Amino acid sequence: MKLFKKHLWAVPILVTILLITAGCSNNKSKKVADAQNNDKELTVAVYSGDWAKSIKKAALTAFTKKTGIKVNIVEGADAEWITKLNANKGKTAPYDLLILQPDSIQKAADAQLLEPLKSDCAKNLNDLYPAIQNKLTFNNKLYAAGFSVGQLGLAYRKDLVKNVPEKWSDLWNNEYKGHIAISPLTYSAGLQTFSGIINAQGGKESNSKNVQRAFNSLKTLKSSVTSYPDNPGSIQTLLQRGDTWVVPFWDGRVFALQQSGMKLGFSYPKDGAVAAVASWSIAKDSAHKNNAYKLLNYLSSPTVQKKFSDTSYYGMSNKNVKYSPEVKSKIKTGNKELSTLKWVDYKTADKQLSNWTTQWTNVLGGN
Repeated sequence: MKLFKKHLWAVPILVTILLITAGCSNNKSKKVADAQNNDKELTVAVYSGDWAKSIKKAALTAFTKKTGIKVNIVEGADAEWITKLNANKGKTAPYDLLILQPDSIQKAADAQLLEPLKSDCAKNLNDLYPAIQNKLTFNNKLYAAGFSVGQLGLAYRKDLVKNVPEKWSDLWNNEYKGHIAISPLTYSAGLQTFSGIINAQGGKESNSKNVQRAFNSLKTLKSSVTSYPDNPGSIQTLLQRGDTWVVPFWDGRVFALQQSGMKLGFSYPKDGAVAAVASWSIAKDSAHKNNAYKLLNYLSSPTVQKKFSDTSYYGMSNKNVKYSPEVKSKIKTGNKELSTLKWVDYKTADKQLSNWTTQWTNVLGGN
């Protein structure tokens, strides 16, 4: 009896550990728990091209070597992934872990396609900036772990402009007339630009009068705009040729082009850069949930995020990242700084995008 009492204190701790393990994998039986513990693979959805190369180099290859867990990589984009998750709702999800943009996270969370994240299952979540994580929380549930913190601001040709653009209203500067590029609303950079302009004018996307005021302003910008790029390659080409002197673009993209030798500058607008944060989410119907949490925790570590930042030139979400001097000298980061970011009101935008796109075309022209 004494021996039993002596070790009785250990029972609550053991129960807690078992509950945490069960909570991470959502196990329903010992058989399922054993299968999860012996599981040695998972499927990750990542953006194609250079993004995929960077994340493999920074994390995925090393994760497999470290854990023995095979990472099946699916390259693509948000829209197709969300469509497939919807088609498989209630069945085994085709992906376990996905990289998503804020609008996709909100849609997927509303459709109950994502796992509400538990910090007990991925301790590095506790070190992610609250300014980012709060924006990925809906109905008091966290649905994503912020990763690369892109910010949309103003890219410009340093050798072609005399006065550096410092705020959104500088797009109307006569100095840049005939050399402005604006992306359409159907491209993420275009929608973020529109949001930035509305917010800079003190408005909100949910207020129709504020939206109309922004369109009225864009109408007066038409004579200055000559290009409507809808992908990063087009923006890069316009800047290289000197056809475009100023264009809203993402900080990491601009810094990477600087490294390639282009004479570019980048301004974080004084009236608010716009958030373009890529974040990790776990599918609700993941067949490899334990492994998804393990990889999520690994991707949220300062070491991995530093490696990704070295190749992408983006700021990251973990407050403990030790940036290389080259990256640190360019980016704006820290919870105070990130709390000033403007975020697109995607709930409003999703409902109004068709109408806005029609009006955008009527006001500015282009496609």
